[in-house]
Amino acid sequence: MTDTNDDIKLAQALQEQFDRPDFGFAVEPITTCPHIPNSIATQVFIDTPCQSCNEPKENWQCLTCDHTVLCSRYRNGHMLDHFEKNKDHAVCLSYSDLSVWCFVCENYIVNEALDNLKHAAYMAKFGEEPPQASTLVVQDNQGAGSSSCAAGGSGSSSSNKQ
Repeated sequence: MTDTNDDIKLAQALQEQFDRPDFGFAVEPITTCPHIPNSIATQVFIDTPCQSCNEPKENWQCLTCDHTVLCSRYRNGHMLDHFEKNKDHAVCLSYSDLSVWCFVCENYIVNEALDNLKHAAYMAKFGEEPPQASTLVVQDNQGAGSSSCAAGGSGSSSSNKQ
């Protein structure tokens, strides 16, 4: 019966991990956001520390100011402070994972209007072109084809809406 007790303890420990507030979860970004600025810069300042506290990690670029780089809420929260003082500066780009966040919608955004900026950020961060999604056609043994999307590889390229 000790195996059963060990299994129960293991299951309880695992459940405790799932119940933690910092445990990961699926994120579904929105594709439309009325707060995306009309004019989005393509210049990024990827190595710039927070302009308030000089924090070098987890920084965000305000897409309304264009040149404002401030730290995340998980550091000293200066980007959130910036938004709270400037409610029309709701959208920002993360230099950590190159995601775009809207403070008003409280959601990540994936939108074509952001593609040039995200491309510039990727190039600045990694020094190379981002991988492209491609559609691969696979023939089964009856000659019927099916397609799947994969990063990299060969095949006809489709635009990658990050």
